[in-house]
Amino acid sequence: MQNSHSQQLPIIYVCGYASTQQDVESRVSDPFYGFNTGSAHIRVGDQGIPKKFFFESPLIRLMTDYEYRPILDYQQFIDGEFENRDAQYLSERVKKLKDPLKSIWIYRFYDVTSESFGSSNPVRLEIEQIADGLKKLITHVKQATKANKVYLVAYSMGGLICRSLIQKVYPENNEKAEDHVDKFFTYGTPHGGINSQIAGAFVEQLTNFLEWNNIDDFNPQRMFKYFTPAKQLNNPAQSNSDEFKPQSLEGTFPVDRVFSLIGTNAKDYELGLGISQRLVGLQSDGLVQIDKAYVKGSHRAYIYRTHGGRYGMVNSESGFENLQRFLFGNIKAKISLINVDKELLNREDTFYQMEVRFSIRGLPVAIHEQIIEHNSPINIEMEDLQKKHIPLFTAFFMSDRSATGDDTCRYLLHMCFHSFSKRQDWLFNEHIENMPIWSDRLLVDTKMIDGKQTASYGWRSVDSEPKHKFTNEIPLPGNGKKELGQQAAIHLDISQWK
Repeated sequence: MQNSHSQQLPIIYVCGYASTQQDVESRVSDPFYGFNTGSAHIRVGDQGIPKKFFFESPLIRLMTDYEYRPILDYQQFIDGEFENRDAQYLSERVKKLKDPLKSIWIYRFYDVTSESFGSSNPVRLEIEQIADGLKKLITHVKQATKANKVYLVAYSMGGLICRSLIQKVYPENNEKAEDHVDKFFTYGTPHGGINSQIAGAFVEQLTNFLEWNNIDDFNPQRMFKYFTPAKQLNNPAQSNSDEFKPQSLEGTFPVDRVFSLIGTNAKDYELGLGISQRLVGLQSDGLVQIDKAYVKGSHRAYIYRTHGGRYGMVNSESGFENLQRFLFGNIKAKISLINVDKELLNREDTFYQMEVRFSIRGLPVAIHEQIIEHNSPINIEMEDLQKKHIPLFTAFFMSDRSATGDDTCRYLLHMCFHSFSKRQDWLFNEHIENMPIWSDRLLVDTKMIDGKQTASYGWRSVDSEPKHKFTNEIPLPGNGKKELGQQAAIHLDISQWK
């Protein structure tokens, strides 16, 4: 079986926010800042009854599946100041590795905030300071491993630190982030900030005023400062926070190299006895709202996991499956619904939603679920129907991890197209709640041979196996054409991924 993985590079893990000093001490007592945390059960079924399922942790899986090895004791702290050890010291540590490129580095930026290491001046660093320290760490990792770039993997606030590095620190040093960072993956990062649905403006102003343990870092006003280079901040003509778009990378890094993992399970988030869930609402992972959890234009996956805890997204199989495919996959498939007949759906009193589930043969979990029950369907407005393409999902595959052993990737796309009346006249219409106007399951086999892909498909309402060859477009089956138009189809843009 050929090895067709993308290049494997050093991984730097950047953890999330520690709200209290107790949280800080707990974080620094863990050599891996939580990247080694696993889980023993998952939620299944409509009733949410747990099922036993063991996930070892992202760290263990990277070690066992890809022979990555962690590097420890590479940071030192002198009077509360963070410093990386010199390149010669790191080189000696790295020489012990079989493959230096397969190394995992935990960015331990909270160590200077801890009282347990005997620092005479424990302080909370600002995001800008932490991002500057991350730049130094990347420089040392590249020197020690001889890597040309690194992978950044971040959880929650860690993604904001990485973005401050990408959007502020590197530009201020006249450098481009893409010269140092190859891919950037975030778990549950509040890219658009954290907003309260209850007295939202008041809560935002209160946190800005208090600045308790840097809690204001999640408000747009503060985000504007640590995402914006000093030259622009100091120029009144350019420093307009009213035009600031917190979820945009603004041309500082290619969004095709960014993946945003989004949690949709608010009810199982255990932190704060459910207070955070009530503040941010059910359309969240319990802490971060769904519509704030991604970089605009980035690849996304929605999974039924919480922000953290026993049902958290970092310590989940579905989270890891998305991580490894984005980092190491060799095939990318952009999936869209195209050529919908807008005349069939042009009803002023109706709005539309689409549910999408994506599963890969051989995996015990779905790696993407945007469904109504999880408060995360794809909302389709009339202006969306004017467009040729309605994006559904971008999937990444590793052909040499095929369950069949012949490099064939088989995946299942379950789609449901719903219509809902805007009028509250449910007693007098024929609509049945959650009854889609069209639904089906698309089974696809994809295989790369000498850089070219061959693919076949089958609709489960018609075929038992994928047996129809296709290049890019898959026409909808008869019932789909009836509801969405004769030219309606699924478009797959399949290409090599590096």
